[in-house]
Amino acid sequence: MNLISYISFAISLFVLITFFFKKSDVLSPVRIFVFIWAFVIGITNLKLSYLQHEWQPIEWINILIGPVAFVVGAAIIYALYVNQKIWVIDSLRVNREIMKVDMDKLFKAITLLFILFMIGYIAIVIKVGTVPILSSRPGKIRAMFSMFGVGLFLHNVVLIVFFSAIYFIYEKNNKAKKYWLGFFSFASFMLYAITLQRYQLFLSIFMVLVLLYYTTFRIKFRTMFIFSVIIIVFFLAVSSVRAGELIVFVLYKFAKMKFSPKYALFTEPYMYFAMNLENFGRSILRLENFTYGYYTFDFITAITGIKHWIEKYFALNETPFLNSDFNTYSAMFNYYRDFGTIGVTLIPLIGGAALNALYYSFRKNPTLLKLAFFGMFLFGIAFSFFNSPFGFLWYVYNLAVIFFVFLYVKPNSLNDSKEK
Repeated sequence: MNLISYISFAISLFVLITFFFKKSDVLSPVRIFVFIWAFVIGITNLKLSYLQHEWQPIEWINILIGPVAFVVGAAIIYALYVNQKIWVIDSLRVNREIMKVDMDKLFKAITLLFILFMIGYIAIVIKVGTVPILSSRPGKIRAMFSMFGVGLFLHNVVLIVFFSAIYFIYEKNNKAKKYWLGFFSFASFMLYAITLQRYQLFLSIFMVLVLLYYTTFRIKFRTMFIFSVIIIVFFLAVSSVRAGELIVFVLYKFAKMKFSPKYALFTEPYMYFAMNLENFGRSILRLENFTYGYYTFDFITAITGIKHWIEKYFALNETPFLNSDFNTYSAMFNYYRDFGTIGVTLIPLIGGAALNALYYSFRKNPTLLKLAFFGMFLFGIAFSFFNSPFGFLWYVYNLAVIFFVFLYVKPNSLNDSKEK
């Protein structure tokens, strides 16, 4: 292990220790971001695969400038809020009723979201003819399991699970409606799971954890850790199903690992962490033309229906310069291939400032709308080493629905009294 990995792991360990400080917010966006990125950089720089390469200075600069810019943007907002009164987490949990919404309207909204989910799901099954888990070619069917327009309704699974969790936390009666919402959540979650897609399932679980953390005393640091382990295990299990009969040793050979075959089991998790930045680094030296917002603002071309036309016309390659089957690049690559070093500097800088502003706005004047938005964005930065969901149409769709649902159920604003 080299010096860079030692420093990166030391930073991760220090941030991890701060989680145990009294009154520390485990879900502080800067803590989450720094912990994950320091850990991933440390893991990647171990260079345990022959598919990896030693980064040149220009690669290091462009890989590190994004995370640093994010922290700088967040630090600017922190300086603005440092002397302002915000709610202590325990006080927020005790007084969670300040964020209560109209339960009857919320139930109607969730029911509508589930109906739309089923419409979209049935339409796609009719189109494709099966679901991925029942197919002899699950990978191909998984890629085909979509449809322009109604395909967006499949992403309602996140909304159904999250809004149902709100109902269960805040509604003390109406057991019949709770049974229905339990059924809606379980059915949508399992139906989505058998499509062998996993990202929205992780987002659903993450959103519920964020909600429970800020509104109840049920989620502690150890609980978050246990759920994280469960999510990782689930992630690997779904990967195994998607790959079919995946032999660990074969993957070990294809990945050209440097360690002993008796540790081949660690090949897949290591490569999932390491190859994102490796792919990004390889592209920095090879990228010749920028795409000027095509990937950063993907949802605009997707909703207008011209996305694939542009892709074909300009012969854009979604996954350029790969040397393995691991085809993700980290969120920063989108900003780099759109705008170069300027993009990977300014966009994370603005993103860090915006997320921290939302975080402190929630801590100062809490609402469930702010909490939902915070959970969505926090998930994005937690997995920013892997990819960027922020420009995807399904992500923007979920944000829009969250906004309009809370507008419909009329969340109560905080009164002027605050505790610190």
